[in-house]
Amino acid sequence: MGARNITMKDVASAAGVSVKTVSNVINDNEGQMSERTRIRVTEAIERLGYSVNHSAKALKTGRTGVIGLAIPNFDQPFFGYFADLLTESARRRGYAIVISTFGTFEHRADSFAVASRKLNADGWIMFADEPIAAESPLFQQDYPLVITGDYSAHGLCDMVTMPNAEAARCMTGWLLDRGARRVGFVGAPQELMRADSDRRERERLVFRATEGNSSLRLQGYVQAFRDRDLPVDWAHVAACERLTGGDGATAAFELSRGETLPDALVCANDAVAIGVISALTKMHIDVPNEVQVTGIDNLPDGVFSIPPLTTIDSRVDQYAELAVDALVKRIAGDRSAPSTFTSGFRLLERESTLPA
Repeated sequence: MGARNITMKDVASAAGVSVKTVSNVINDNEGQMSERTRIRVTEAIERLGYSVNHSAKALKTGRTGVIGLAIPNFDQPFFGYFADLLTESARRRGYAIVISTFGTFEHRADSFAVASRKLNADGWIMFADEPIAAESPLFQQDYPLVITGDYSAHGLCDMVTMPNAEAARCMTGWLLDRGARRVGFVGAPQELMRADSDRRERERLVFRATEGNSSLRLQGYVQAFRDRDLPVDWAHVAACERLTGGDGATAAFELSRGETLPDALVCANDAVAIGVISALTKMHIDVPNEVQVTGIDNLPDGVFSIPPLTTIDSRVDQYAELAVDALVKRIAGDRSAPSTFTSGFRLLERESTLPA
C-alpha cells in the first residue's frame, strides 16, 4: 500500500498552527502572522514533503498561476532576451511563464487561439510584429490580453510599446552634433525604399507612419535631420526585409558600393548593427574610424561585438515589467479602460563610435 498523501492538516498539526495559517503561508497571505510562525510552517512543509495540489487549487480559485507569452519565433535575439526578462518579472509576482510561438502572420490568429485554449493560462502577453486588424479574433477571447510590440491594439486591450521614433531621433542627432555629416540608416521598410518617388514624397510617407518598429525608427532618423535643417541623403538609407544580422550584413555590402560611404550608421536594432559591423570588418573598413555604427535595444550581445556597440538602451527590463504589471492587474479583476504604456530609453556610448 502506497504512502498517504500529506495534507495541510498534517502540516498544521506538525507546526502547531491552524489549517488557515498554513493556507495563508502557501498563498503568501500572511496578514498579522509573525515571522517566527511563518518560518515554523515553512519548515514543517519542507520536513513533511507537502506539495500543493495545483489542479485542485486552480479548480477552487479559477486561476492557474501561469501567464502565457506569445511570440513569432526565436529568430530574433530580442525575443529570447524579452522572454527571459518577462519570466523574471512574472516569477517575482508568483507566476510561471509558458511560451507559444505562433509563426507567420497569416496563421497567428488560429495558432494563438488553439494554444491559448490548450495551455489554459490566466492571461496572455502577445508580441505583435505585424499589424493586427481591430476585428481580429485575438481581441475576442475571454481572458486578459496585453499586446506588446509596435502595432496598435486599437484601444481594445492594454498595450506596451517603446519610444521608437524618439530613440532613433536621439541617436541620429547625437551623431550629427558630434561632427558626423553622412549619417545613414540601415533597416528601412522595403516597401518605402521601393517607392518610385522624390525626396519630399518619400519623407511624406515616412511621417505618415503611426506604427511599426522600422517605420517609426526611420521616422525619428529623418526628424533629427529636419531638426537641424539638413537634408537626408537617401543613397545612405538601406532597407532590410527582416531586422536580422544577416540583413544588416547584406545592407552594409550594398552601401559600400555607393559613390560615398556613410561616416556613421544608425541601425534599426542591435542585431542589424552587429551584422553591419561584421560586414564592414570583412571589407576591411574600420569601425569606428571610417564608419561609426550604432544600434537600438541594448541586447546583451552588443557588449561582446568587436568593437562593443554604441546603442540606445530601450529599457527592455522596464518594458517587460510594464507588460506583466498590466496583465496581473487584469487577472486580478481590473476593468478600467485599456491603456498604452511606454518604456523609457537612454544612450549608451561604447567603442563603435568615436569619442567626443
